[in-house]
Amino acid sequence: MNKYNTEDYFSVRERRTGRKICDCGDFEDARMMMNLDTPNREIVKNKTLMSPVIDVEMPKALPTNEIAINTKPYQEHQDEWMVEKINQLPQIKLPDRQQEPFHVRV
Repeated sequence: MNKYNTEDYFSVRERRTGRKICDCGDFEDARMMMNLDTPNREIVKNKTLMSPVIDVEMPKALPTNEIAINTKPYQEHQDEWMVEKINQLPQIKLPDRQQEPFHVRV
C-alpha cells in the first residue's frame, strides 16, 4: 500500500461546469475516476496549506481541595427565606362542616 502524500491531493472535476466529483490522495485513484468519463472530466492537483499548530497543555484535573464556600450569609437568612417561601404557597381552606366533632373513647 502506498503512503499518501499529505501535501498534495487531486480533484476530479467536470470540464464544462467545474463541479467537483471527488478528491483523491493518490494520482492513480484520480486517474481511474477520470477514466470513467474521460471526455467530460479533468484532474486538478491541489496543495494543502498547513496552518501553524499550537500545542496546549491542559491540567489533568481541577484543584478541588482549594475551593472554599462561605455559608454564613446563607445560614443567617435561611429562616427569613423559608418564611417567604411558605407565604408564597397557595393557601388552601378546608370546607366548613356542619357536623359535630367526632370523639373516640378508648
